[in-house]
Amino acid sequence: MTSRFEELKELIEGSKSRGKERRCTYKDFMACHPTTYDGKIDPIECQRWISNIEAVFIRSRCDKEDQVMFATGLLTHQAKDWWDAHSKEVGEDRLQVMTWQEFKGAFMRYHCPQSAIDKIQEDFLRLRQKNESVNEIANNFMDKMKFCGELVTTERMKISRFYGVLKAEVREFITPSKCETLEELIDLARDREIEIKRQEERGEKRPSEKGASFSPSKKGKFQDQGRKGKSKGGITPCKTCGKLHTGECLLGKKGCFKCGKEGHSSYQCPDNPKTCFNCFEKGHIKSECPKLQQGSKKEDKKQEGSRAKGRMFQITSEEAKS
Repeated sequence: MTSRFEELKELIEGSKSRGKERRCTYKDFMACHPTTYDGKIDPIECQRWISNIEAVFIRSRCDKEDQVMFATGLLTHQAKDWWDAHSKEVGEDRLQVMTWQEFKGAFMRYHCPQSAIDKIQEDFLRLRQKNESVNEIANNFMDKMKFCGELVTTERMKISRFYGVLKAEVREFITPSKCETLEELIDLARDREIEIKRQEERGEKRPSEKGASFSPSKKGKFQDQGRKGKSKGGITPCKTCGKLHTGECLLGKKGCFKCGKEGHSSYQCPDNPKTCFNCFEKGHIKSECPKLQQGSKKEDKKQEGSRAKGRMFQITSEEAKS
């Protein structure tokens, strides 16, 4: 039993030593499906490629001496052209001992210029949710925030910034002060978005929409007055003439429309005498008001008296000769 145990111990130690001696090959590295990079000047895409390659280094247990060689094999198009030119500048001897950090520094300086980073920071400050979902706007926010560390230095600033990005209908029932992390705020926004979709499916209106219906604009009031329906006094428009009145409709009948009697028109109806808006007496209208006419005659006389009278001299031909 003792000899058997020693043999098993030697086998286990031998397998461990052989596992340590085995290096990661390029085939092992490619088996982890690393992504390629075509050289597009986009800091976000560039940062994603760097993160993907570093994750593959860990999974494949790639040696530090092989990291630069394996990673540069994934560069295509403009990125491959850049690497070829950079290799000539550095020299063959320097490439053999180049570390991943040195390569990453030169790579980021070329593919992440400051002008592109400034553009991302401007977009980050103007970022607003429109038709995107909460997940889409959150992913966009997180991608841009990697290059805006100076703008959001604390977790509270991140929460406040993302709360301002959300639509009003999403943030109206969210209190950012109760969230301790950005992830908590994103989760609350997702829950609110789901609730809004449920209300729309049930045909329910949100409280903000209900409140807006009780305080219509001036334009809406004038439009409602022009629509068919009941007036303020509760009188419905007549189906025959379309006007507001009570009793029998007299459209098409002869005689007065006010009293229904023949022999006079509604304009001369004795049951509804005319009232003057000048003297407020019944029996005539303002244009026929005697007081107004008397006043106008006096004014005409004053104007005639104030006018300069013209003179005419008439003489005969004999007077003209003398």
